[in-house]
Amino acid sequence: MANANVLLIVADSLRARNTSLLGYRRETTPFLDSFADRATVYTQARSPSNWTLPSHVSLFSGYDAHEHGFDLGDRLDPGHTVFEELAGKGYETGLFSDNPFLTEHESGLETVFEYARGTPDSFPPEFATNGDLGDWPNGFWYVEELLEWTGEREGPWAACLNLMDTHRPYEPLEEYDRWSDERVRALQETMGFKWHWEFLSGNVSLGFANLLEAIYDGAIRQADAITERVVTALEDRGELEGTLVVVCSDHGESFGSETVLDSEPPAVSHRIGTHDDLYHVPLVVKAPGQDEGQRVDHLATLTRFPEAVRSLALDERRVDGPTFAVDRAFASQPPIGPAMAREAERICGDAEPFSKHARIVYEEVPGDSVLKRAAWGEEAYETLIRGRNERVDRGEIPAQRVLSAFEGSERVDLASPLEEYTEFAEGYDNEFADELEDRLEALGYR
Repeated sequence: MANANVLLIVADSLRARNTSLLGYRRETTPFLDSFADRATVYTQARSPSNWTLPSHVSLFSGYDAHEHGFDLGDRLDPGHTVFEELAGKGYETGLFSDNPFLTEHESGLETVFEYARGTPDSFPPEFATNGDLGDWPNGFWYVEELLEWTGEREGPWAACLNLMDTHRPYEPLEEYDRWSDERVRALQETMGFKWHWEFLSGNVSLGFANLLEAIYDGAIRQADAITERVVTALEDRGELEGTLVVVCSDHGESFGSETVLDSEPPAVSHRIGTHDDLYHVPLVVKAPGQDEGQRVDHLATLTRFPEAVRSLALDERRVDGPTFAVDRAFASQPPIGPAMAREAERICGDAEPFSKHARIVYEEVPGDSVLKRAAWGEEAYETLIRGRNERVDRGEIPAQRVLSAFEGSERVDLASPLEEYTEFAEGYDNEFADELEDRLEALGYR
């Protein structure tokens, strides 16, 4: 049996709780809802970190974030990823995304692939985002690039499609933006690209962060339609049966959710904190030839992606085992870097509350439930999570109960330190709070 193609679709910043696939009240993922009839849906999947770089390194390498420790100041060394392994077996490999951490950053994740397509200098206007904040094409453009590339391959191929449509700023096309209105759009335009510090500082009420969830849901609907476009095209070509398809996110997103720890700031956007909004992600897997759906409520981790590739694309077994299921999963986030700390200091007055290490241990509990123990710096708590979003907080626990679980892990050396690198943290203007009150009143929110 010939080796199967591999397609990894990562909807950046897509949290599980906002997918109709897992029971959300809005129909945000109609295609994935139907695709589930012939794929495996994991209801309790967790990402290894709460932002792009460490999560993708875990996806590509199979090591947890605390094992590889990859951060902004690192450059990935050759020979540690499943895509390079596939290239050694005769696959052609490609990356398609406008995420600068994947395609432009000095960390070198694009070098994992033989071909990488990042943000173009120009593109047809029909692929423009529906707003003034983004000067890049939407995900439909990257799908067309991917389909053209795969159509030219003569042997097996493996590709990663990272969609930024679900990443802020949320600018879905009108046909998918079903739940926001002009006021919400205008609010986002006023706040700009990266607005989390204004909420975290208290300059702007967290209640207004929740307004953005309506337009975020439209962005999810658009990412679902983009996924439908690529899957349908492969099926029309007769390639889907011979392709392993994995749809997931690299991390979640939040609009002000809090944990039981008074010392931990509310989760706004992503990158900082332990709240489960940032780690619980959708995961849908269609093995080559799979034509019956199954729902797995066992704990799962994205770090198992390389093993899934080996089992489902390279072996003749071709049945999802379920390959991503584990009894224990780890997630972590190192303290923020210097540029983010300077922004926190400038806007919030003090970076220390945001500059702690996040460590999380998840354990399987029967019945679509997960036991979570999380440490934020030197404080920790325990929570039982049921289904999509039900939480039973069990209060604070000694941090050592979390930290000890990490102590037996060996550090994996897969990167070299960078002398200079880009943080993408200070290239935007956050000085909108002074005029935002007037803007909110003009929009009818006051």
